[in-house]
Amino acid sequence: MMHQPKIHIVFIASITVCTLLGAHPAKVLAWEPNDANFDAAIRSGDFAGYAAKISAWLDQKTPPADKFTQQAMTELVKEPAFRNALDQRQFIVAHGAAKLGEFAKDQPRKEFLTWIMKSTPIMDQYLEAVTTTDGKIGDGSIKIEVLERWHKIYTEDPDSRDGVYRKLAMATALCAPGGRCTYRDELIDWFKRYQHFKAAHQNKELVPSFDHLIVADYCKVVSSTASDADLAWGRKMIATWRPDLLDKEQINKVVSEVWRRNSPIPFDNGYVTVLEGGGKCGPRGAFGAFICQAHGIPAITVGQPAHFCFAARADFPETEPQVGSVWKVYQGRGWHVSDCGNNTYGPAFLADMTRRYRTAELSTIAHLTWLASAISSQERADALRELAVKVRINKEGASPKTAASSAGLKPPRVKEAPIEVPPGVIHVEAEMFSAKSPEVTVYDCTAGGKQVNFHKSIENSWLEYAIDVPATGTYSLEVMLATANRGQVLHVTSGKETLGTVTIPGTIGLWKKMAPVELPLKEGRTTLRVSAPFQRGVAVRWFELTPKK
Repeated sequence: MMHQPKIHIVFIASITVCTLLGAHPAKVLAWEPNDANFDAAIRSGDFAGYAAKISAWLDQKTPPADKFTQQAMTELVKEPAFRNALDQRQFIVAHGAAKLGEFAKDQPRKEFLTWIMKSTPIMDQYLEAVTTTDGKIGDGSIKIEVLERWHKIYTEDPDSRDGVYRKLAMATALCAPGGRCTYRDELIDWFKRYQHFKAAHQNKELVPSFDHLIVADYCKVVSSTASDADLAWGRKMIATWRPDLLDKEQINKVVSEVWRRNSPIPFDNGYVTVLEGGGKCGPRGAFGAFICQAHGIPAITVGQPAHFCFAARADFPETEPQVGSVWKVYQGRGWHVSDCGNNTYGPAFLADMTRRYRTAELSTIAHLTWLASAISSQERADALRELAVKVRINKEGASPKTAASSAGLKPPRVKEAPIEVPPGVIHVEAEMFSAKSPEVTVYDCTAGGKQVNFHKSIENSWLEYAIDVPATGTYSLEVMLATANRGQVLHVTSGKETLGTVTIPGTIGLWKKMAPVELPLKEGRTTLRVSAPFQRGVAVRWFELTPKK
């Protein structure tokens, strides 16, 4: 009798705790998700049984529907143990318990799954990438081949286990490129594609925004149908010929340099020949998506009525077109007439991507929806789905802010390497002009120093140089320049006298020294004018005059 009051007090305390937690009256389960129980499931491969036990535990931990508030349920799905269990269950359901058991047939794969499923941040990042913006993932909707690819990257590259490369690895596994390259007769290797972008990132060849993309964005980079060789060339071409386009990541503007015409050049050398020869809307739209992806900017091709163009993510939404939009459609008539593939209407695609950048809200919607599919009560499941809808509706409207960095405004300046000039040779840097026409622009050269650019479709742009000629005679002129198109020229004159013409066979946008042109020069101070007629655009780095013996 002496112990009865004490027992009575403990019983009341237990009821009080349950009431405070909001748990519905149910028998407390002896089983709970923990490392020991998870390790046992991994060893046995019984993912179906483990998922069933998690479902029962989540069911017992979820309060009755009349206790649901948006704040309370949001906090519940953020509670560490609850969230990890919910993620583990969803991971099993999304891949299929039987297929996951078959995948975990050896110790290295068991260790790989343990690494994933004991880490809530990793599961969140992965599962939310394949979740629709209303929080749904279909049962067995993720093919087991995704884990096969991810496991290969995980095994062969330890860097893929954290940070940017973890997201890149997930994206490559989920959206592995395959098939033949566009305009090249070669196959795409998905693993080499991962390595390609990792190396480009390490070499600081990608735009700054690449560092803060979401997994869904990386999917729209690695899935490029261009060859790795074309992707590497595209970055080098922009850095050489049009470094100004790296300012605010305006890579898309290079498409205006691609002629709108039937190309006289066969498309048999990848995107190089598209830029050289031009093309109608199809090749130009594909080129736009490719050149953005080459720099680490997510992009897709877009169909429009009797037209083809492209769209890309914008880390600077204030730029044209569609000011304020985090994705923009280029070289076309806007989102309202756009088909983004898989029967996705342009405005729906834009709305979906805008929601994805609200990562906190998307995560809450996803976890509430996953919980709804895990519990036994239809009433509570419906109430959870209604809460998820409210979270989504409350956040509709303005576009989310991007993480644009001022470091991305212009490429970093580097010091130009010394140029060895042989005795007797007159070396002139392109920016050392005495006068120029307004249309010629001086840019910082990404290789160091400066360069000058003659732009396309200008009737007559020019530069003048004051040269001290040591002796009358014939001089060999060699020009270091870059241009995207074949068949261009630079004229060299002095006063009214035409001295020579530099014929440009095309340099695929890379620096190349042109074949020598002989110029007759007189001793003393001479003004040389270098001019470009109405054509496609040429960048000049320097020129040299060598006396003929």
